[in-house]
Amino acid sequence: MEENSVLFQWSVIRSLLCILQWWTFNVTVIIVNKWIFQKLDFKFPLSVSCVHFICSAIGAYIVIKVLKLKPLITVDPEDRWKRIFPMSFVFCINIVLGNVSLRYIPVSFMQTIKPFTPATTVVLQWLVWRKYFDWRIWASLIPIVGGILLTSVTEMSFNMFGILCGLTWLFGYIYKDHPCRISFAWIQI
Repeated sequence: MEENSVLFQWSVIRSLLCILQWWTFNVTVIIVNKWIFQKLDFKFPLSVSCVHFICSAIGAYIVIKVLKLKPLITVDPEDRWKRIFPMSFVFCINIVLGNVSLRYIPVSFMQTIKPFTPATTVVLQWLVWRKYFDWRIWASLIPIVGGILLTSVTEMSFNMFGILCGLTWLFGYIYKDHPCRISFAWIQI
């Protein structure tokens, strides 16, 4: 009994540490990107995205080949083109759009776009996949969208191109998340 309690506590601590690590990396990358675009007056968001991809590839190589923390997953060539390539393409476009939007709009406004995820997910699932939701789900979206609109109305650094890139980023984020659960259900991670 005591051993299960210790394992549960370690599991909770490990989960919290993972969430904290993800949050720290996410905030750090966004702030560094914005610093690069504003303070250094760097005008090439695609180059910043390329550096992101190179760093991710190096990190994956270290985790899989050097530290051997995760096994290399072999994938059938047909599955690479049907499942992995479309998701990878959407992911890359998504990162690029996020960086392009950061070039034109402040971090605060980009962070304001992210809470639209639940509302956009529900609307897209309703429109594209014909999924129906209970009225309580629709009603719960009203304070979320209303709060976002209230915070956005006073934004002084409004840039339509940046907003469109941010909203397109949001659609890519949702598309990447929803089919990803379906497409990769066959991989045991």
